[in-house]
Amino acid sequence: MTDASGIGYVSQSLQALLRATITDSGPLPGTPIDLRSPKEIIAAKNNPTLVSLWLYRVERHDDLMNAPPVIRPDGRISLRPLPLDLHYLVTPFAPDTLTRQRLMGLAMQTLHDHARVGADFLRPELLDEPPASIGVHLEPQSLEESTKIWHALHEAYELSASYLVQYVPITSARSRTAGPVVVDKTLAVAAIERVA
Repeated sequence: MTDASGIGYVSQSLQALLRATITDSGPLPGTPIDLRSPKEIIAAKNNPTLVSLWLYRVERHDDLMNAPPVIRPDGRISLRPLPLDLHYLVTPFAPDTLTRQRLMGLAMQTLHDHARVGADFLRPELLDEPPASIGVHLEPQSLEESTKIWHALHEAYELSASYLVQYVPITSARSRTAGPVVVDKTLAVAAIERVA
């Protein structure tokens, strides 16, 4: 588990993974992995060759909302962690179409090959406690769903793919003292003598 910085740590971990296979090696070495939105990159107007890894949506992972509270080493009880799902848009940028397509293929190949990101690329802060890894899944989207994202950006549609990252537990900053231990149990029963 991690504190409120966990969302940023996940972005940095995915960025490190893509850098290892795109920036530092492969057919297009030196290509940066940028965490800015496509809109910010387009607004810079410098026609770069790069891959945008943009976090565009954060959701609560409802299936884990009933997790029990966490008992800390000092005996205090932390509220249950907030489990999050993160949605990233991967968008390649390059002066020509074929380079954009090659970058898209490299990014998708990398995320497919590392569908479970662990100690090799995760920030140390994410390894302290379970789950100590994150799942990366290609998120099926219709053309309409993809177009909505670009419409919200007020930009023309670009080649892109959406990825779901599960799950990121954010620890609560609040805690409480544990109640006293129950030492005496009392059980009282009575027979039912008559039903009216």
